[in-house]
Amino acid sequence: MENPTLDHNLRCLLCKGPMYINGQMYTVDELFDLWKPMEFSPSTIEEHRRQNSYTQMYSCQDCGLDIFLPQIIGTSTFYSELQANPDASYYEDDKWDFHEALKDAAGCRKIIELGCGVGNFLAKAMPLIPEVYGTESNILARQSAQGRGLSVYDPADNQISSHGQFDAAFSFHVLEHVADPVGFVNTMSSMVRPGGKIGLSVPNQDGPIQYINPCIMNLPPHHASRWRLKPFHALARELGLVIERVAYEPLLLQNHSYYSFFWLNNKFPGDSRLTVYFRSILSKSMHVFFGFLIKKGWKYLRLLRGQALYVLLSKP
Repeated sequence: MENPTLDHNLRCLLCKGPMYINGQMYTVDELFDLWKPMEFSPSTIEEHRRQNSYTQMYSCQDCGLDIFLPQIIGTSTFYSELQANPDASYYEDDKWDFHEALKDAAGCRKIIELGCGVGNFLAKAMPLIPEVYGTESNILARQSAQGRGLSVYDPADNQISSHGQFDAAFSFHVLEHVADPVGFVNTMSSMVRPGGKIGLSVPNQDGPIQYINPCIMNLPPHHASRWRLKPFHALARELGLVIERVAYEPLLLQNHSYYSFFWLNNKFPGDSRLTVYFRSILSKSMHVFFGFLIKKGWKYLRLLRGQALYVLLSKP
């Protein structure tokens, strides 16, 4: 951004660098209007209005963290209503990041997942690891996980004596939802023994999600912050952790519209007849190409990056 508008009263929560305004302002009503035709209950909207009436994205000039301020954080009822919507498949049965984490969990005897949803990762880990636990604040999701025989608790529950007893702690696409990401990862760190592992995945803001604007799933109250690799280095320094490895999800072919639509619109903007025709030809060609790969049984295209970034940290 040229000539960024610095806010001299704000400092980055990761590196204490200067913050600048990097996006339009949204009111709570404008944010919930973007979800239509999906409707949230008036009481749920009011819960968020009571937090703050508006929000705007700020970016750190030094480490690149994006965060929305003042914060509007999704409540438990927000996620329960989102999960209950018949048109939304909110908790995926299988994810690329799960398999990255399972590689890192090899040899562990006791692991925990924070924000485990309905327990899809835990169900995959159970046959491989002797003790598997999870926490989840969404009541409907927690009950669903417990109904599958999984040991899943409310984060506020003290049934898990968590200090330093786990070999590894994992979290998938949760960090960007929480009000205090530093505190969240510090909690994960406190749960693992010295030498233990902390695995985190987030939507990669340097990936194709950057081409969708506005992207309601990437705005409050759903996402409170946005991540790329550089802020993870600042986070590790802040908490005294070590980045052991980094992995990027390849493009999941069923999500090819990231490139065949959104990337094209971003790369070739404009409303002239020639530009619209050019985009249309390219889009159709890319649809044919991606569709051909899908018919051939391809699941991923490793030449292009997909949505997720996975970072494995260790506790010295």
